[in-house]
Amino acid sequence: MKRLLLLTVGLGLAWTLQDQSEVPVQPGFSPEQVTGQWSTVNLASTDWSVIEEGGAYRCFMTGIALLDNGNLNVTYFHRQGGKCVKEFYVAEKTGIPGRYTFEYQGKNYLTFVAVTEEFTIMDLENHSEGNTLIVVELHGRTLYAGKRGLEPYKRHTSRRGIAPDSIVDVSLNHCNGS
Repeated sequence: MKRLLLLTVGLGLAWTLQDQSEVPVQPGFSPEQVTGQWSTVNLASTDWSVIEEGGAYRCFMTGIALLDNGNLNVTYFHRQGGKCVKEFYVAEKTGIPGRYTFEYQGKNYLTFVAVTEEFTIMDLENHSEGNTLIVVELHGRTLYAGKRGLEPYKRHTSRRGIAPDSIVDVSLNHCNGS
């Protein structure tokens, strides 16, 4: 019984000690700000292979819907077998407005770092088998509007330890459902 208690306390402490300071949340975030249609402009990652063609995080977000319980339904396309496949995940709200979690190849922490009327920067931190993967996405209401977020996007990717050559422009490489 003491071991179980000690393990529980230890896991709780490990969770609280995680450094979330590198992932700022959009001040005054409201989920209504991010609902609607989006186009993916840029992807960046601490592991290039996950965002290259065929990579697990090479996705093209098309929209976000707010569910009645406060969670978000995120719709996206990815290529599978040469075809574009429409999928979605449900991002579950946490106690921090602008921060969500979902399961995909491990546990993911989704943070809306910047949200404007034109663009949003999303930070995904994946934890799987003791490893941490970071993917940062830039989306625009239109591709042109999304380009306006490039400077804050580059600052955030730098803060997360992602080199400029690990950023890929996917604005002209979208899936359209075909």
